Amino acid sequence: MERRRPTIKDVARHAGVSFKTVSRVINGQRGVSGQVEARVRAAIAELGYVVNYSARSLAQGASGVMGIIIPRVTDPRSLDLIYHVGEAAERAEIPIAILSRTSIDPASGVGEIIGHGFFGSLMVMGPRSVNTYLPIIRALNIPTVVVESLMDGEAEGVVPCVASDNLGGARRGVEYLVGLGHQRIAYIAGNDSYQNRKRQQGYAEALCEAGLDTPAEYVRVGRWSWQGGHEQVLELMQLPQPPTAVFCANDTMALGAMCALRERGLNVPADISVLGFDDIPAAWGNRPALTTVRQPTAEMVELAFDLLRRAREGEEIPAVNHVLPTELILRASCAAPEGAAP
Repeated sequence: MERRRPTIKDVARHAGVSFKTVSRVINGQRGVSGQVEARVRAAIAELGYVVNYSARSLAQGASGVMGIIIPRVTDPRSLDLIYHVGEAAERAEIPIAILSRTSIDPASGVGEIIGHGFFGSLMVMGPRSVNTYLPIIRALNIPTVVVESLMDGEAEGVVPCVASDNLGGARRGVEYLVGLGHQRIAYIAGNDSYQNRKRQQGYAEALCEAGLDTPAEYVRVGRWSWQGGHEQVLELMQLPQPPTAVFCANDTMALGAMCALRERGLNVPADISVLGFDDIPAAWGNRPALTTVRQPTAEMVELAFDLLRRAREGEEIPAVNHVLPTELILRASCAAPEGAAP
């Protein structure tokens, strides 16, 4: 027979104090002496009492905890996002709880895994598509903002979204490579996601406007990973006409590609130029430092926090897309190809 979970009343009886006193200790309120607090905490430990935050939030009103859903906590880009979220949360004095995509099923189990009432607001970061998380957003019905993806189709008018100009940033990066004299420019893609679709579109549009072809063998899928960039650039270099420049959909793949090129004895950028996207901290620490398209990560997170704060205060926040500009960061991994006109 399963053992009954101890309640707050059990703790009060065990400690020989009132229900209200235990509640004050749990909630960190004043009016309890140190000796009594020690008795209550000892009773909690002895009984194995666990606070039911979901129930408490429902009883007290909206929770102050902000839920953060992020795709993969092992991705350097995700770590960069978490860092900025943590900074913003500390400044705003808002407690946060982080869940990775692997720990939730977006289509079901909302009440069991997240808990109605546990979160007072929600930030969904870097989803492949806003549509994927519509079941969670609708089921929880709390102030929500999506970061790094924009609404389209079914998600139109449902939730405010904040993202950088993925398409424009990619176009500007590829235009820079074309301006250096590159005509054979490859693309290492992420996966079938909003971010990748826009970056690949920018790549294709820039080449089209320059009158350059996009051979099918020049587009490879690295799935956002260091290993993917490493593997795909080696396959590109085995082509009869290998590219003179590679645009990677994120910095992680670009760094993997640069490592593979070094292992093969090729020099970046003398033999081949490499361009990334994101501007994660490792981009400038690499040698040579990576030329990349910088996302305004801190600004995106700050805007998302501000939208959620205003929504929590009762303001009606329009469910629109907010697009922030990107910036091309010139470092040492790109140069004119050999034989290019000066």
